[in-house]
Amino acid sequence: MNDAILDCARWKAMLDREGLAAADASVGVLTKYDFAARRGSVLVWRGTGDGASVALRGYDGEFGDDVAMLLVADRDALAELLADGLAQVAPLVRCGKLHPYMLRTLEALEDAGLSDFVEDFGLVFPRH
Repeated sequence: MNDAILDCARWKAMLDREGLAAADASVGVLTKYDFAARRGSVLVWRGTGDGASVALRGYDGEFGDDVAMLLVADRDALAELLADGLAQVAPLVRCGKLHPYMLRTLEALEDAGLSDFVEDFGLVFPRH
């Protein structure tokens, strides 16, 4: 039932407009429903030298070793991302409609080329 919300072509078009920097790790996108059910589909994307690489995978509670960050949201929030771009991540996080999960340390995200993404959207790691 993910239809257009997790459509690879639509996500690639949006991500290419955003001009993603190349990264060595991926970001996963899951609906809240699939996340809670621990099954369904996860959309996985990363920036490459040739634009965004986007794929849809089956989800059974595991994301894959290449996924360093996970974005979990309801269908309406994902539709906002598709329509308005990644600038919507921070407002959606602040109002509780999108939940980011960092699956690696900040240092590992930096090494993978995702630290700018984390910083651009106001996602922070506490430093102890």
